[in-house]
Amino acid sequence: MSTKKVARAFTLVEMLLVIAIISVLAAMVISNFSNASQDTRAVVARQQLAVVQEAVNHWVNNEIGRVTTAGGTGKSVSQVMTSYNAATTAQTRFDLFKNYLDDSTQSSLTVDASAGRITSQAMRDVGMYLTLPSWAAASYPKVQLLP
Repeated sequence: MSTKKVARAFTLVEMLLVIAIISVLAAMVISNFSNASQDTRAVVARQQLAVVQEAVNHWVNNEIGRVTTAGGTGKSVSQVMTSYNAATTAQTRFDLFKNYLDDSTQSSLTVDASAGRITSQAMRDVGMYLTLPSWAAASYPKVQLLP
């Protein structure tokens, strides 16, 4: 009796199934990398919010604690609030505290005076921007990150 050797090989259907599975897995990996870069930009935008808020806080504390040339004490909180609210545009408010920002942060931020927004490239990439709303009584000046 003769025995024939049967060659084992993948069928076309098996090959197509393997290719389809690999393609789905590759798409998932690429999607995760894309989401990671988007998440990174959002983190950078939140960090820039924190840095700008810190600059505003330093400006307020400096204005309150400043000793005047006449030897008097610094301004009251209500005087500083009045100064802040008198600056009615994003640009004029930004100008109050921009010296409290480091050079790289200051150069990365752009003030859109017509829209009242402060943006950076990271914020534009995720569709967010900063605003400097009026300082409400019994609170502290807040910087907002909005979509």
